[in-house]
Amino acid sequence: MKAVIFDMDGVLVDTEDLWQQNEVALFAELGISLDKDMLEQTRGLVTSEMVAHWCDRFGIDSVDPEELIRRYDNHMLEQMRNGMPLMEGAREAIRFFAGKGLPVALASCSTHEHIDAVVGRNGLRDQFRLIISAAGVMPGKPHPEVYLHTARELGVEPSSCLAIEDTFFGVISAKAARMKVLALPNPLEFDQPRFLAADMKIRSLTEINESLYQKITSI
Repeated sequence: MKAVIFDMDGVLVDTEDLWQQNEVALFAELGISLDKDMLEQTRGLVTSEMVAHWCDRFGIDSVDPEELIRRYDNHMLEQMRNGMPLMEGAREAIRFFAGKGLPVALASCSTHEHIDAVVGRNGLRDQFRLIISAAGVMPGKPHPEVYLHTARELGVEPSSCLAIEDTFFGVISAKAARMKVLALPNPLEFDQPRFLAADMKIRSLTEINESLYQKITSI
């Protein structure tokens, strides 16, 4: 292992449900009801892909997609700036890998503004060697580009990287980039067989310790 790459939403901060709540609210204003199963179709996508998906699905042409993107992103940004506490063990997990002499990066489908709201407010900026946003410039997950790009920027082969992900699309994205994956699923999804696609899974970042590290590096 030569580098560690953290996802942000659902890994460092518990925002996955918040993103989906705002997605439901946004389209409810247009008279469209999105249920839990439908939301799985867009989980992990960048905002533009999510909006395009539902506009195409429901034939929405009465509202400019760019306006929907702006409303969605601005609402999330306001909430993030009001404070998004870190997941338990997040700060310690970052420091653990850095203490091993490994470059630690952040690779997210959130915008730079959303990332800055979380990273800046929690004093994490200096903890990352590299921060990458796929928003507006790369396909969203499960496409592997955000992970391939991050590895290139770090100067490390993807196969020598460990990605820490919470969603199935995120796991598939990192595996498609040929990385090892440590999954941190939502507690309600922890036992879903699809997360067997990851190399290992944990229930909390507090589980990251020397013993876990040795197991990961031996895979």
